[in-house]
Amino acid sequence: MSAVSLARAQAPFVLVIDLGTSSLRAMVYDANARELENFIARRKYQPDTTGDGGSTLDARTMFDAFTDALDEITCELVQNKIEIAAVAASSLASNVLALDAQGEPLTPAYLYADTRNARAVEQLRAAYDWNPIYARTGCPLHTAYLPARFLWLRETHAEIFSRTARLVSLHEYFLLKLFGHTAVSLSFAAWTGMLNHATNAWDAQAVNIAGISREQLSSLVGAHHALRGLRSEFAARWKMLANLPWYPALGDGAVANVGSGCLDETRVAVTIGTSGAMRVVTDAARGLQKLPRGLWMYRVDERDGLIGGSLTDGGSIFAYFARVLQVPPLENLERALQNMKPDAHGLTLLPFFGGERSPGYHGDARASITGWNLSTTPADLWRAALEAVAYRFAAIYDLLCTAIAPPREIIASGAALLSSPAWIQILADVLGVPVTASGEAEASARGAALLALRSLGVISSLETLSASFGESLAPNPAHHEIYQHARERQKSLYHLLLER
Repeated sequence: MSAVSLARAQAPFVLVIDLGTSSLRAMVYDANARELENFIARRKYQPDTTGDGGSTLDARTMFDAFTDALDEITCELVQNKIEIAAVAASSLASNVLALDAQGEPLTPAYLYADTRNARAVEQLRAAYDWNPIYARTGCPLHTAYLPARFLWLRETHAEIFSRTARLVSLHEYFLLKLFGHTAVSLSFAAWTGMLNHATNAWDAQAVNIAGISREQLSSLVGAHHALRGLRSEFAARWKMLANLPWYPALGDGAVANVGSGCLDETRVAVTIGTSGAMRVVTDAARGLQKLPRGLWMYRVDERDGLIGGSLTDGGSIFAYFARVLQVPPLENLERALQNMKPDAHGLTLLPFFGGERSPGYHGDARASITGWNLSTTPADLWRAALEAVAYRFAAIYDLLCTAIAPPREIIASGAALLSSPAWIQILADVLGVPVTASGEAEASARGAALLALRSLGVISSLETLSASFGESLAPNPAHHEIYQHARERQKSLYHLLLER
């Protein structure tokens, strides 16, 4: 859905903070969950990465970006006499930092892609039967989840760990600074690997294994819970936001499903931005019972679960390729990709530049490629990467279809995927089912706005305001057959390198 002009927009308005891996945006949505045209403040950044698998963001720098974006957007709102009804947020999941007793950062924010805790995963696997914990939390052992993150922090930064008073995500840290207290939504907490879905509380065994106390974690709240009453410093800075409801952040994957109209088992969402995920909304209680091994279950809210799988690398691969390869201009590259035959390059690629998540969870895996020769071109490598990511989604889709009936549609969203029709077609050909482009360019932000509008009573349900959709691409049966053989090559390389 395209943005709406201020003249056509309808009150009340919701301010949405969209906290991503590489940018933070403050955006405004109207009562019909339409983005308000020309009302956006964006701050770009890049995670700090290290050769040993580190991936972090500096919390103080991020807070400065957050407040700076709010300064800009509130100035625009005041000038145009626009009143805001609530502040909502979507956030990259699986990030955490340690705070001291004064609420000051002791560490950077460790992101989902940080794999330095791979040894901790192996220690936990050797010491515990994780199957009962997986059954309660919906999360397998992996570097992205917090039990292994906290064990690694305890063992490698013992002095810092001993001084840690709180363990929070970036958005929780923002709220703590603004209000003097904080909270975490069930949606966001589900990405930690420490939420007990049956009780909607922190899982006692996971907390104990992680070597922390519940008091170090934020209070768990439902989707309708909001914080109010900014501290005096920020109330004076943003008078219009001082006493509004501020909703704790929801997991970006959950709100992407909501924002793209994938609200039940009839539609599966595929999102590719920096990373990638395939997800379907289902009843939380039933979802946990039928969760296939290799997938995870997170949460949308108190009622709805989110079953799926995720890839550490998506659009991040192409940002990397653009830096190291002599690629033609993107419009020329897209044309070349569309004209290339399926799997004609002869390359087999495991796209694990930042480790593997679903379905094998080899957190310390790294990218591998075979078939490279002197005639291989940058376009060949680019196409091979597009196809390789699609094969990993196909592995997730096969598992997903053991838990749900065949879906009516697959909806594609995310900047990296929507910017490449060639990739959408490849995905349809690999999966063997039609893939429809989402008409919502900012699905995560729209989803956060929808949930806020529901909490405010503006809409009665998330289904009230329909999502828009773009072109639907049907699979080519001949290409699907070629890709089935190519998937087998990738499986063989996977087993050779990762399952010895």
